[in-house]
Amino acid sequence: MAQECSVCGQSFGLTHTCPGSPVGPEFANEWLQPKGFAPLFYFRQAVAIARFEDDAIVAASRCNGALAYGAIFWLISRVVIYGMSLLPFFRAVLRGYSVPLSGIGMAIAIYTISDGVVMLVQYAISHGLARWWFGARGTYIGILRATLLGSIVTCAYPIPYVGMLVAGIWSTAILMCVFEQVDGIERMKAFALSYGIGIAFFILSLELSTPRH
Repeated sequence: MAQECSVCGQSFGLTHTCPGSPVGPEFANEWLQPKGFAPLFYFRQAVAIARFEDDAIVAASRCNGALAYGAIFWLISRVVIYGMSLLPFFRAVLRGYSVPLSGIGMAIAIYTISDGVVMLVQYAISHGLARWWFGARGTYIGILRATLLGSIVTCAYPIPYVGMLVAGIWSTAILMCVFEQVDGIERMKAFALSYGIGIAFFILSLELSTPRH
C-alpha cells in the first residue's frame, strides 16, 4: 500500500529515500520572487537550476516571473545555437559577398518556432504520463517555469564535438530533477520518464529529418 512521506510529500511503497523538504529554511529569503525588472536574479536562479539545486527548482516552479524570463533565456540559447552555425555566412558578408539575410532570418524564425512547439509537446506528454503512471501532483505550468529557466544549459550546444551531447544530457537531467521536485515522483521513475521521452523524441526527429526516396 502506498504511503506519503510527511517530510517531502512523495508517495512510496516499502522503502523510500527521502530527499528532505523541497523548501529549505533559506528558501524564503534566497528565492523570494523579486518585484519589477530582475534579470540578474533569474539568471542566478537559472544557474542554480543548472547545478540541480532543489530549492531553486521548487521556487522557480511557483514563480510567475520564471516563465517569462525562462522564455527569454530559451530564446537567447536559440540565438547562440543558430548564430554559431551562421558564422560562415557572416564572414561572407564581411568579405563583400551577397548573402540572402532575409531568407536566413526567416529560416531561423521557422526553426525556432518549431523547436518551441516540440519542446512544449515533449513536456506536456512527459507531464501527462507522469500524472497517469506515477500519480504526479505538480502542474504543467510549474514544470515549464523551472525547465525554461534551466534551458540556459543548452548554450553549451555550440561547443565543438561534444556540445550537442553535453547539452542534451544536461537538459534531460534537469528535466528529471524537475519531475522529482515539482511533480513529486520518485527519482528512478523521473529518470526513466525524462530520458525515455527524450530518446523517443530524438529518434522521431531523426526519422522525420531522413530524406525519403
